[in-house]
Amino acid sequence: MSVAAAARAVATAAPPPPPPPAPPRARSTRRRALASSALVAAWVTSLGAGTAAGASAAVDVTPDDAADDVAAVLAEARRMYAGGRLGDADAFLDAAATRMMMARGADPAAPASNAVVAEPPSSPFPPAAAPLLKLLGDVRVDALNAPAALRAYTAALAADPAGASAPGAFFGRANAREVAAADALASGDADTADAAYAAAVDDYGSCLALAPDAPDAVFAVFERAQAERALRRWEDARRDYDRAAEAFLGRREKKRSDLCAAQAAFAAFEAGDVAGARARLETLARRLYSSDVRAALVAVRWSEGDVGGAESLWLELCQLEGAACGKYADEAWVESYRRWTPGLAKRVGDFLALRGGGGETYEPQVP
Repeated sequence: MSVAAAARAVATAAPPPPPPPAPPRARSTRRRALASSALVAAWVTSLGAGTAAGASAAVDVTPDDAADDVAAVLAEARRMYAGGRLGDADAFLDAAATRMMMARGADPAAPASNAVVAEPPSSPFPPAAAPLLKLLGDVRVDALNAPAALRAYTAALAADPAGASAPGAFFGRANAREVAAADALASGDADTADAAYAAAVDDYGSCLALAPDAPDAVFAVFERAQAERALRRWEDARRDYDRAAEAFLGRREKKRSDLCAAQAAFAAFEAGDVAGARARLETLARRLYSSDVRAALVAVRWSEGDVGGAESLWLELCQLEGAACGKYADEAWVESYRRWTPGLAKRVGDFLALRGGGGETYEPQVP
């Protein structure tokens, strides 16, 4: 959410099978998938996964060592984390951060899990505790405990707002906010969801401000576009999708680049730039064997009044293997499964309703 399989990964839809754009509600999130990136984990060397038994016997480290050897405590916690021992890692990191807070003379009655709820003017934790708190946030995101993850990330940023762990903490907190937004939407609270998405956009921006040239900064750009899309900030989303498409292409990740280019076209359409949407989709259609790209182009041509062009392209795309052209009449399927934007999904639905369905023959509805 993370994150990228990360890839909200990378919140999402038109070219051939894209990586999931939104974080799955399971222990593997977009943020976890991005955890190996320089942007998210610049502060510690990534450790390989091991068995739970191997993790517990790796080193003799206790939370009491945090004040003297943060790196060893981090390494032990990451071994627990890699072994899937989320509860053990949570308790270990919470205890270690609390020891560091107590050593600084702060109130020991407030452990790291509850010490910080909102951004405070000063932190009870020393700057050296920031990497521990950031990792604690990561663990809690993967444990699907977004509220506790938000507290941990906020505590990390309060302890060291511009240190080596800060870009990853901003990214992780943004991902946790998106999980909270999805939970709010599921309960029907759209206002709370919008507020959480807006805060996520701000956090992705802070992440990029601290590490604009990081090798994997593109993931923060992509995730910000996803949150902007959720907020229906179509022009902002288009700009970030275009930026991500260019950056992924520079990394020779063509599938991700195509995904972002398609989403940029969708956002352009929603923003009212129909010509811009058409130009992007026509470029993609020349290069990709994709029914989604062509179906979206059908909707755009229909919107421009090019009925003949839309019909001709529709018949062409229905010849593609696996096109499933009959399904495009289902707006819910197009929006939720294919990840189209609402306006574009409605336009292709209007086209198919007039022609009499999604088959290869033209059968206009008779009033």
